[in-house]
Parts: sequence; structure tokens; C-alpha cells
Amino acid sequence: MIHKLRNILIKIGKRKRFALSCILLSVYLFMITYLPYHIALFHIIPLLLLAYAVTYIGILEDIEGIEWVQLFILPLSLTVIALLFYYLLPVRLLTRVPFVSLYGIMLYAIFLSENIFNVGVEKTLALYRAAYSVTNFIILLILLLMFTILFSFGLNYLLASFIGVLASFPLFFHSLWIANPMSVLEERIYKMSTLLSILLGFGIVFASFLPLKTTIYAILNVAMAYFLIGVAQEIIQDTVYVNRIKEYIIVYGILIVFIVLSMQF
Repeated sequence: MIHKLRNILIKIGKRKRFALSCILLSVYLFMITYLPYHIALFHIIPLLLLAYAVTYIGILEDIEGIEWVQLFILPLSLTVIALLFYYLLPVRLLTRVPFVSLYGIMLYAIFLSENIFNVGVEKTLALYRAAYSVTNFIILLILLLMFTILFSFGLNYLLASFIGVLASFPLFFHSLWIANPMSVLEERIYKMSTLLSILLGFGIVFASFLPLKTTIYAILNVAMAYFLIGVAQEIIQDTVYVNRIKEYIIVYGILIVFIVLSMQF
């Protein structure tokens, strides 16, 4: 029965499966947003289970080894962060419709990108480079939303740092894997992901002592994540050149200058 169902799904075609998966998740998310925050929290686990199921249905073919984890990190992360972030926005229909629509579009972009990593497209091809850039952008966007949520609670800096380390680890883990996507995980990827998460945790602690608004706190830590991910990906790809590292330092430095200028003394 399962084998027949799988064959039927394969005949549908991936793009149609991606579209159906996005519609299913978007409709469920749209329905949840009508609920009060404390009730919506109980839907996180069913939402994540549905996200995992429809991601599997969308990709379906040739999922092997560590791909059972890596290919699902972004759809699940985006889904839960989107739900939590929605309640920071003005709760009305004019907000709900474009928000859920944007979520669906980003989810579709994730499915397309993860499929490219799954089929093992050569890293020199434009298709891989496009998926690589889109995925990095979405990872940084998820981190931005995640830190905005985290800092909006006004938690103790140690607790905020601990939660930030745990929540950012899978995103670092995925960002380093896409630099050299294989079904067998390289040992250095999870070691470097752990190191980057801990460094970001120290960044959260440092940021908590600065007189900044919540959104600026989030941007400061995303800027640090951008720098860490960029350098780490260069190491994974064995393309650590002075000029490339200078580019990351310059961009990071410019962001730091703007953040310092926004401080509320």
C-alpha cells in the first residue's frame, strides 16, 4: 500500500508536490494564527510533524544518510519561527494573509534548494550557486526572526545565550553542510557548528550589555552569524583566500558601525 502510494506521488512530479506541500502547511499555519498565543503553542508539535511529512513527500526520492536530517532542518525551522514571530505582529487579516503568503513562497524556495542539494548537482553549476545563495539568505532571515523573538521576551542574558546556542546550532549545521553536501557527514561539520554556536552565544551575552533596541540586538547577532558562517563555509570549501576573508570583515565592520551609531546612550 505504501509502495503504491509512493509510486503515485512520484508520478505527480516534484514541483507539483512542492506546491501542494506549501499549500497544506500554509493553510494549517493560517488556521493556527486565528488562535490565541497560548493555545497556538500546543499546535507547534503537530505543525512540525506535518512539516516533516510534507517535506518528505515533496523531496521523496534519493534521501540517504544525513540527508534525513539536513534536508528537513530549514522547513521545520522556518515553520516554527514563522508561527512564533507572527504573534509579534499586529493581529489582523491584512497582516495574516501577506505573512502566510510570504511563508509559502519562502517554503517553496527552500524545497527547490534542498532538492538541488539532494540530487547532488555539481558545485560549479549556476543551479547549485543559486540554491546555495538562497539557502544562506533564508538561514540568516530565520536567525533574524529567531533573535527578534528571543530578545523580545527580555530574558536573563545567560538564559538568552543558552537558548540562542541551542536554536542556532541546527542552522549552523545546515549552513556548513550545504558548502559540501554529502549523504555521509564530515566530522568537522558538527564540530565547527558547535564552535560557531558557542561563539554566537558569547556574542549574545556581549550584546545584552549594549543599549540597543530589540531589533538592533537581533541584527547585531545576525551580523556575527553572517561573519562566522561565511568564514566557516570558506574553510569547508577550501577556498580561504585573504581577499574573501577581507570582504566578510568589511561587511561585518560596516554593520557594526551602523549598530554603534544606533545605540541609545
